[in-house]
Amino acid sequence: MTDITTHLKTLILPGDDEYREFNRRIVATGREMLGVRTPALRKFARELAAGPRAMEYLWEGVGPDPLYEQVMLYGLVLAARARKMPLEEVFTRLERLIPYFDSWAHVDVIISDFKLFRHHRDEVFARFAPLKHHAGEFEKRTFVILHMDYGLDADRVDTTLEQLAEVPQGQYYVDMAIAWALSVALVKHYDRTELLLRRPVFSRFVHNKAIQKARESFRITPEQKEHLKSLKV
Repeated sequence: MTDITTHLKTLILPGDDEYREFNRRIVATGREMLGVRTPALRKFARELAAGPRAMEYLWEGVGPDPLYEQVMLYGLVLAARARKMPLEEVFTRLERLIPYFDSWAHVDVIISDFKLFRHHRDEVFARFAPLKHHAGEFEKRTFVILHMDYGLDADRVDTTLEQLAEVPQGQYYVDMAIAWALSVALVKHYDRTELLLRRPVFSRFVHNKAIQKARESFRITPEQKEHLKSLKV
C-alpha cells in the first residue's frame, strides 16, 4: 500500500533529521530510515489494525526492500490484530516477517507486543524452536527474546534457562540478548538462575554482561549484588 508509506512520511516531526541519524546509530539498521518515532508508529499501527483494511495490509506484506519503519509497522499491526486471527496465520505471517529483521529494535519491540503468546506458550516455543540454531543473528535473537518475554514464569523458567544455554553464542546481538534474558531471570528467580551461573555454561562476555545488568537492577538486593560480583569470570 503506497498510501501507508505516504502516511508514514507525514509522521516525521519537523526538525527530526538529527533524531533520524541518532536513532539509526542506536538501532544499527542497514535499512533506509524515515525517522518516525516509535510512539507515533505504535499509534498508527493501532489505527491500522482496527480499520477495515488491516487484513489487506497484512496480506500484502512488507515488500522486497522495506524501510526500517515498514518492517516495524507490519510487526506492530500483526501483533495488534493477532487476537482476531487464527494462531496458525499469526505464526505464518510472523515467520515471513522475521527474515526482514535487521536490528535489535525490530526484534525487541515487535516480539514484546504479541501478548497473545502468553496464552499459547507451548505452541509458540515449538513453532519457533528452529530459530535457536539459525545462522541469522536476528533470528537467534528472536528465539531468545521470545523465551525472555514469555518463558520466565515459575513453571517454565528452568526449561527457558536450559534453552538459553543451548543457543550458539558469538554474535553480538545474540549474546546481548542472552545476557539480558539471564539478568531478567535473576530478578524474577534469583536462586534458580544463580545456580546456572555457577557452571561454565556461557561465554565470558555473556556471563559477565548478565551479572553486570543484574547488578544494575534495583530489584536485586545489595547482598545478591555482592555475591554476583564474586561469580564474575
